[in-house]
Amino acid sequence: MNVRVGSISGFSLSPRRKTNSYGSGSKSAKPSRLIRGGAKRNKPLAVRRERSREISLPHLSLPSITGVATKAGAFVMCAVFLAALSVGLLAGYRWLTTVNYFALTNISVSGLSRLGKEHVFDVADLEYGANVLSLNIDKIKSALANDPWVDTASVKRVLPGALEINVIERRPIFLVQYEGAPYYADGAGRLIDKVETGQFVSLPQLEVEAGMEKHLGLLSKLRKMTDANHTPFSLKDVAWIRLSWGRGLEVRLLSQDVSLCIGAKDWERNLYRLNLVWADLRKRNELNQVAQITAQDDKVWVEKRT
Repeated sequence: MNVRVGSISGFSLSPRRKTNSYGSGSKSAKPSRLIRGGAKRNKPLAVRRERSREISLPHLSLPSITGVATKAGAFVMCAVFLAALSVGLLAGYRWLTTVNYFALTNISVSGLSRLGKEHVFDVADLEYGANVLSLNIDKIKSALANDPWVDTASVKRVLPGALEINVIERRPIFLVQYEGAPYYADGAGRLIDKVETGQFVSLPQLEVEAGMEKHLGLLSKLRKMTDANHTPFSLKDVAWIRLSWGRGLEVRLLSQDVSLCIGAKDWERNLYRLNLVWADLRKRNELNQVAQITAQDDKVWVEKRT
């Protein structure tokens, strides 16, 4: 018996065909983006952590063996070239310092007064025939500067075979007793050399009391004043000079047989006042009656002979 089933209350009881995306029968539907995104979110946590730990290393390229060999060869060639150049320069220098073309044939020395040319040769250890290029100019200058009578010295090499030396000597101005022996001293009171027999020069005697060394600069001032004729005497008229605490700079004159005392404090002003008194005494022809004139502390005293 044939029975036909109908619909009940709007629902169809007819069976629905099952669809499967992996089947081949009917057209499969593609999963939505929402489903694909959800699949990624649903991946295991361990997989995501493993991927996060992955580190990308930089790509390193090692130089080839041929490039390294080329650079090493170039370095060796440069080293060999520099070594050969150094050897060549050294050989050339040795040849120049031995060739006769640069033999020392002329030595000129200027500025000598007390010293002789032979003395300069001995001090500088110079000999004719030596190679000019082999001479140590700084050593020669140092040797000359160490001589007590030399103030400054200059040395110039003139090729091919000459040497020019200029010397400025120290000028002795005073005689000083030092350690029981007489010494020459310059205008500032600095010792030069011991007095030797046969080379004695008559100069004013210099005495400096203990503690008055700080006033040695007055000697240079006195010399400048005498050279400029700003004193009533010249150094040739002086028998001795003394730096003392009580009287400052004392000067004993030979020709007038009189002593002049100039106070160390405000020395220029004291000298000016002394010049005024000296001029007045000479004008009145009374200098021969004077034994001592003292200019100190803005005052001038005149002591007559007894």
